[in-house]
Amino acid sequence: MSDLSLEEQTDEEITEKKLYADFKRKLNMEAASAQVTKLEYDLTDATVSKAELRRACQEANRLKLGAVCVLPNQVKHCVHFLGKDPQTSLIACISLPHGGETTKVKVAAVKQAVKEGVDEAEVTAPISQIKDGNWSYLKREFKKLKKAVKFRALRINVESEYLTAQELSKVCAIAADCGVTSLRTSSSAGYDCETLSKIKTIVKDKCTVKADGVSTFTEMQTAVDMGAGIIGSKCALDLAHLILKTAD
Repeated sequence: MSDLSLEEQTDEEITEKKLYADFKRKLNMEAASAQVTKLEYDLTDATVSKAELRRACQEANRLKLGAVCVLPNQVKHCVHFLGKDPQTSLIACISLPHGGETTKVKVAAVKQAVKEGVDEAEVTAPISQIKDGNWSYLKREFKKLKKAVKFRALRINVESEYLTAQELSKVCAIAADCGVTSLRTSSSAGYDCETLSKIKTIVKDKCTVKADGVSTFTEMQTAVDMGAGIIGSKCALDLAHLILKTAD
């Protein structure tokens, strides 16, 4: 029996190439989707309206973004906007920007957010206590906050821009020892790869590091390469669209 004709061989090759292209595209989309889940949409500006929150939650759900991060008084609205089968997590960012509230106030805010349906709580560390070297206060606060979130995850925003290298090291070490899930570099200073690297070195694999203030795809890739497990950004939707479009 003779071999396949040239036409049959060509058809077979075309089919194989198509299958390979489809498989490659699937792999690319899976990788892109994994990148998108690292993104968290920062919606903590005081001027964010209810209508903007609704649109943001709907789009984050559609894209399966990692999370949306909101102020405590917006949690109830966002639980409603995300619906009964949310595809993205909801995080309450408490005590921004300097962690100046008392531990009692922070604990109450965490409990309320949990009651209203938040998935995780991200609480700003007390900068003034850190600057005074009051490490016992810090330990007590982290432990009480950890208890308040119950079975949910506790994150700490360390506001690294205000801390010396020694203070940053101490805060991160205490947080990791207290069972904090993730450390956020800062809520206002913008992306800082040097600080990210320092925090990652301190905590190793005890908790994840959130690189905040990322605004470009290049910054995101750099942060991920340096060990960031979470990317916080006010441009999260734009970055997600870019990642998925590139993969497609």
